[in-house]
Amino acid sequence: MNIILFSEKDCFNSEDFSFKNSVKPEFVFFKNDERFLHIKKILKLSSGCNFKAGFINGKIGTAVINEFSNEKITFSFTETASPLPLPPVKLILGFPRPIQLKRILRDAASLGFSELFLTGTELGEKSYLKSNLSDKEKITEYLLDGISQAGQNLLPQFSFYNSVQEVLQKINEKQNASFLQNVQNGFSQALFLKEKKILLDISENAETLGSFKLKRGEHVIAAIGNERGWTERERELFRNEDFKTYSMGKRILRTETAVCAALSVIGSNCGFW
Repeated sequence: MNIILFSEKDCFNSEDFSFKNSVKPEFVFFKNDERFLHIKKILKLSSGCNFKAGFINGKIGTAVINEFSNEKITFSFTETASPLPLPPVKLILGFPRPIQLKRILRDAASLGFSELFLTGTELGEKSYLKSNLSDKEKITEYLLDGISQAGQNLLPQFSFYNSVQEVLQKINEKQNASFLQNVQNGFSQALFLKEKKILLDISENAETLGSFKLKRGEHVIAAIGNERGWTERERELFRNEDFKTYSMGKRILRTETAVCAALSVIGSNCGFW
């Protein structure tokens, strides 16, 4: 952990929680919490010490330990800085093996992305969708591990789908809703068009991902298959939604390698790093 993350749930009295109150809210980690163990055994802190902390989806700042016992740690928090914004990168990911997904969530969250669409695929193992990693709390746990490693506190969004067709339909619905909201708010239609869609696949005729760039204000949706890749029918579904195919070379990559490599290339080329 390069930052200790916490939320309203860690407040003594979450009903009255607000950083705007004249009296600072107090937070608590109990002895069975890995954050308690990290502060005690790794950081080796005591009462009166401070540590870098971040309120999830809020500000980054400094926490001061008010009480440190064998049962709990209580602390107060002072906001000092805004976190780095999440890169404007959304991922469509064919649901991989659960052990792969753990690594992907942690490493991808460390590198940075804004939203993850986890979907079943025609060649993917259907049982993966029923694993404990299809549980929202588990997904959140691994994403939190990733962003805390990066010293950040903004949590990417995520959602589950049974098929490529279903996830593409949902993305279209969200885009249409966003477009209508922009129109109602008086924004230009151009804002709705600043989205690029890319399909990462093995293809001799495709441009390499190294040539991909975003202009200022644009964002991207990148689709990456699981170990067995996409079927021709799924590729056609992506093409029908204006996804452009990019290649990551002739080497066949593990899903976790492909995800991290793609985020690294996009992040570097588009100035997110």
